[in-house]
Amino acid sequence: MAQTTPDDLGGSNYEDEDKGGSKRKFSKPKEKKKKPPIELYQIISAERDTTYLDTTLTIRKDYKFNYLRKDDFELVPFANVGSPYVQLAKQPKYFEEMPHFGASVRHLAYLEAKDINYYRVPTPLTDLYYKTAVDQGQQLDAFLTVNTSPNINFSIAYKGVRTLGDYINSLTSTRAFRTTLSYTMPNKRYVANIHFTDQTILNEENGGLSGQDLIQFLEANENFDNRSSFDPSFTSGESELEGKRLYLDHEYRIFVQDSTQPNELSVKHRLEYTTKQFTFTQDSASEAFFGEAENSGNFRDKTELEYFTNQIGLHYSNTNLGDLGFFIKYSNYNYGYDRVIIRGRLEDDGTTPTLVNSDIVGNRITGDIVSLVAHYKNTYKGFLLEGDAQSTISGEFENQYFYGQAGYQYRDNIAVKFGYRLASEVPNYNYLLHQSNFIGYNWQNDFSNVITNTFSAKINAEKIVDLEGSYSIINDYTYFGRRDVETTFSNNGRIVTENVSISTPLQTDNVINLFKLKAFREFNLGNFRLANTLLFQQALGDDIEEIYNVPQFVTRNTLYYQNHVFKRAMFAQIGINFKYFTSYFVDGYDPIIAENYVQNSLKLGNYPIVDLFLNAKVRQTRIFFKLENAQYLLAQNTDLVAPNYPARDFLIRFGLVWNFFL
Repeated sequence: MAQTTPDDLGGSNYEDEDKGGSKRKFSKPKEKKKKPPIELYQIISAERDTTYLDTTLTIRKDYKFNYLRKDDFELVPFANVGSPYVQLAKQPKYFEEMPHFGASVRHLAYLEAKDINYYRVPTPLTDLYYKTAVDQGQQLDAFLTVNTSPNINFSIAYKGVRTLGDYINSLTSTRAFRTTLSYTMPNKRYVANIHFTDQTILNEENGGLSGQDLIQFLEANENFDNRSSFDPSFTSGESELEGKRLYLDHEYRIFVQDSTQPNELSVKHRLEYTTKQFTFTQDSASEAFFGEAENSGNFRDKTELEYFTNQIGLHYSNTNLGDLGFFIKYSNYNYGYDRVIIRGRLEDDGTTPTLVNSDIVGNRITGDIVSLVAHYKNTYKGFLLEGDAQSTISGEFENQYFYGQAGYQYRDNIAVKFGYRLASEVPNYNYLLHQSNFIGYNWQNDFSNVITNTFSAKINAEKIVDLEGSYSIINDYTYFGRRDVETTFSNNGRIVTENVSISTPLQTDNVINLFKLKAFREFNLGNFRLANTLLFQQALGDDIEEIYNVPQFVTRNTLYYQNHVFKRAMFAQIGINFKYFTSYFVDGYDPIIAENYVQNSLKLGNYPIVDLFLNAKVRQTRIFFKLENAQYLLAQNTDLVAPNYPARDFLIRFGLVWNFFL
């Protein structure tokens, strides 16, 4: 006789009488819910490109496990987390019809509109990033997204970093709040993405080491193993970059593309309102470091920017012809300070005082810009054709931009792309107008556009090599150089007059030719892996070392072993990472303007950076344990990462990235 089950009786509960006459109740076993496929956890970029969540553990995830949360192959960090980076290769900024704000060193960690993603998820998703810092501090980046309905997604995230650092007055503190809202009509005619960000990047500034303290560091004096024993160049500096942004990108589809309709026509509108400010403060002006000051006591330099952009246009799509869009863009900007600086010498001849040798530094750069924007993209049977163009038709700043790319996808693992980029753009506001309590840091300039022509090629062949190269021709390049100013200041109660080197904005007539070739290849032998990244670059031009400096070679080699352990409950990687770059005239760092300056008196580099690591993955949690800068276990750290700034010492660091699905 077959056994009867509750399901056979057609009910969820079934009562049976046992031998004692009592009744027993059987409950229907609960079916375990199947987890939605990982492909349904979608990530949508600002340009509407869609990918999905990746919870795997690869060596590329290790490369991105840092303060910036992106591969830092072309960067070398200063001693404290959240401090500036040395840029081993100078990346072109994304194009804007108006100048960038400036304080470019601090913007490496600043999230622009293009960096914000939107989401579509079947269940609530959390991404939790945690990592220890240098001294008395932690890093945390927490993110949550949920679809409140199939058509509405909401996300909220907060990044917080605070670390004291090993050296006096080197504390860093980062706060980045962001939230997004996405909506799609059930009939898919209307789509909207909205985000708001509020970011603050605060750094105590000390100017690095100088004088006898720098000598003691370079000579590895054992009495200074405790880094707080050093007296930095100054101890009261603080810089802070703040920014808020409200962003809306939405469209209404007049025709919706489907299996019966090959055409799609939509009206697109994009709006952005941003405010930024950068401040530099000191309790006592460091005249021995920055030159003569207007106020030798407590002061606060503050630079502000407010801008608004409004873009509207038509977008047409056809399954065969591709995507084509035409837009008109209006921008309004207001940058500057609260006062006008008038310098000079009054001469009184007994009648009317006269200002001679006058120098006026204005306080505002304001205006409106109207631009035309066009975009095209098409993929057909493996071929790719893409182009973007933008040109100013009205306004003070006449910027132009064009980017074209053609490519071919051969099977799934081989792709070839060729591109050309032309950018004619005004230097950032720091070059055009700057005011400071330090007299030598006040200027107003009318520089020409920087014109860059770049030819590029990229080959992605998974089993052979990933290779990308570019050749750039740069005209009217702007940079910060150094000049000496005679300064009289008090040193321990004694009046001293010396020449002090300060930063100054410059533009060169020399043409810069820059060649860059980057390759990546990973070799496998059983469970062993060897991942290699190599960069070769060469800058050519007259007096190039006074204008543009980069290392000729940068290499990163990672040897590691990976396998499943504990009956496949954990996936683990253990290995060593080796990074090296050739010596070159590393750009210095100026905290007043948060910019790099060119110097040709001190070459740095030509030393290894070695990390030992153990990574593991348990379910959706990736765990990272690292011995950072392990080369200093064998010898005392005497390396500088930039003029006056010591390299980071040996550290033991731990962290994790945890994705969990509710």
